[in-house]
Amino acid sequence: MFFPAAEYNNTTRITTINTHLFKTEGKVLVQPGWLQVYGKKAVVGDEENLVAVQPNETVHTQEIAHHHLETKPPARFSEATLLSAMETAGKLVEDEELRSAMALKGLGTPATRAAIIEGLLTEKYLVREERALIPTAKAFLLLTLLRGLGVTELTMPELTGEWEHKLSQIEKGQLSSEQFMQDIQHITTTMVDRAKNYTADTIPGDYITLKTTCPKCHQTVKENYRRFTCTSCDFSISKVPGGRAFEITEIETLLSQGELPMLDGFRSKMGKPFSAALRLNNEYKLEFDFGQPSEDQLSQEHDFSDQTTLGPCPKCNSNVYETTTTYVCEHAVGAEKSCDFRSGKVILQQPIDSEQMQKLLTVGKTDLLNRFVSSRTKRAFKAYLIKKDDSTIGFEFEARAEKKPSVTKTTTKTTTKAKQQKNLIS
Repeated sequence: MFFPAAEYNNTTRITTINTHLFKTEGKVLVQPGWLQVYGKKAVVGDEENLVAVQPNETVHTQEIAHHHLETKPPARFSEATLLSAMETAGKLVEDEELRSAMALKGLGTPATRAAIIEGLLTEKYLVREERALIPTAKAFLLLTLLRGLGVTELTMPELTGEWEHKLSQIEKGQLSSEQFMQDIQHITTTMVDRAKNYTADTIPGDYITLKTTCPKCHQTVKENYRRFTCTSCDFSISKVPGGRAFEITEIETLLSQGELPMLDGFRSKMGKPFSAALRLNNEYKLEFDFGQPSEDQLSQEHDFSDQTTLGPCPKCNSNVYETTTTYVCEHAVGAEKSCDFRSGKVILQQPIDSEQMQKLLTVGKTDLLNRFVSSRTKRAFKAYLIKKDDSTIGFEFEARAEKKPSVTKTTTKTTTKAKQQKNLIS
């Protein structure tokens, strides 16, 4: 004798409170069936089930909680997940025939997919950050180029699907191999001809005209495929200095003020990340500022009269102020400098804002900061910055939870063994 099956209604419920609509999804138990053995009833809700209600039934609002949440972007590809995505790329194709042609194919073959990824890494279209693969500005520029040239098929899996479909037709005798090769030749010729007829200045795209005028001649500055260029003089700067693309607000600030504060996200030619400030020199050329001033710059007098001090210097107890790239003691600059305290605005890729520096100088410790990256292991870590007894800045790490004593493990094993023996005897 067996109890009947339990029956649920999968339910989407819309509740109206004033003018606001709230959506609730869940299931309603309508026939408990075999769940009666466990005391389940059809009309009683629990954490998994919704309470059954009738349409247009009036309910009472007992509590309203307002939560500020943010959506999270999808996780970045690792080599393993990218290989899997390449293998199942046919799922992204909308056309039914092309999708079925790619069902067992994907992008590349099992023998070439890993080599394709390595090629992207070698050519700096991707960089590794721990397990994640990060697309570079060079990759985005390539996509802009292909779209501007009107050859977007190179950026989409449909092209592979179309070729696989035609190869399938050849296999079934529905298409000749000569016709297939003629199509390939036509596509290749069209792409090459389009590429030949464009220069960096004429590649179409959704480019903007900057609001800020040229710092050299005060005329209009426009964006093209690779650069921001003045329409009247020879002023021009790269859109992607150090492998990092400018935000529009950043380039506007650079042209209006001649400098930008410390930024992260740059990469050297070897692919190593670094942070730097940017400025235009006397010849209106773009330069990196790594926060290491020359002796001439240190000997120059600085006027801090219009700035608010962040706190006392840990070395001489004078005032510490903020500059473009560093936090500096007022007596560490000028011809008669008597202190050498200086701290960068970025430490091991972790930006240090003025609020945290103020806490460090006044309280002796920052909040827990979670974007440090070890220069030796390249791994991210969390730490506090602290003011040490010798007046230098150091790290303090979170206290680790104490491990349970090994005696507990031994006891657990012994107990388990005893239970097993008891079961065997019985």
